[in-house]
Amino acid sequence: MNNNLVLVCILTTVIHFISIISLSSKIVGTRTRRVASSSSIFNIIALTAQFSGSIQAPLLTKSIENTIISGLEPNEFLFRSIIFCATLGCTLGAFAIPTTHRFMAKGVQALYENNSIIGVLMKSFRKKTFYHFKESVSLPQKENFTRLKQYKDLYLKLIFMNILVYSFITVSVLSCLYAGYLNPNLRTTSLSLSGIAVGLGSVGMLLFIEPYHGTLTDKVIDGTVKEAYFRRHLTYIILARILGTVLGQLLYIPLAWIIVTIAERL
Repeated sequence: MNNNLVLVCILTTVIHFISIISLSSKIVGTRTRRVASSSSIFNIIALTAQFSGSIQAPLLTKSIENTIISGLEPNEFLFRSIIFCATLGCTLGAFAIPTTHRFMAKGVQALYENNSIIGVLMKSFRKKTFYHFKESVSLPQKENFTRLKQYKDLYLKLIFMNILVYSFITVSVLSCLYAGYLNPNLRTTSLSLSGIAVGLGSVGMLLFIEPYHGTLTDKVIDGTVKEAYFRRHLTYIILARILGTVLGQLLYIPLAWIIVTIAERL
């Protein structure tokens, strides 16, 4: 695996790591009672994932394009390695959530007092910030795992939807690229469908999943829903997204065939 592909794997890990720790904004929002400020802080983190994605895509596309031009067989190990990195990023993100929400709670308070993201970023380079981060470092407690036994009162349909939607988001671009192997003459058309594929996953996330998370967060703040229930819900959502990346190992080739079929009929 050359340096570009190693970088692709690293970027994939970073993107999915950030995707998971972004769920910490819900916890920070309920603890500080400042949901909008929490979202603003985590939007800065999300920019890192977007920037990583903008670097990842052309590197991966170039590598696959060179393989197709050379007439080589599809490198399934590469695709599966990238999906594995997505699973790794989600898993690392799950273990980082306790540290993230403890550390970012201070940032939310600073934003509330300063009314400026730039001001918060400037102050974050002080020595005091590093001490606060050291104090915030924590691994998931045993209770986070024992909560998995209590699931009957959760919205299980939404949890299963997270598995499906996140698996689709994980492999949609990869499937479009793999479709280029299945029909090299239509590889440009197949790649152009990646925007639609990612868009469908994003629509599923925005229409069905995020609204529920948002309203559940508000209900925790106003006392309608207990925080213990909310934490159990998030624990299952994190597990669902990890399982979604694992499911991606099974879906990316069938989805590639669907994309080729669509490209042939356009």
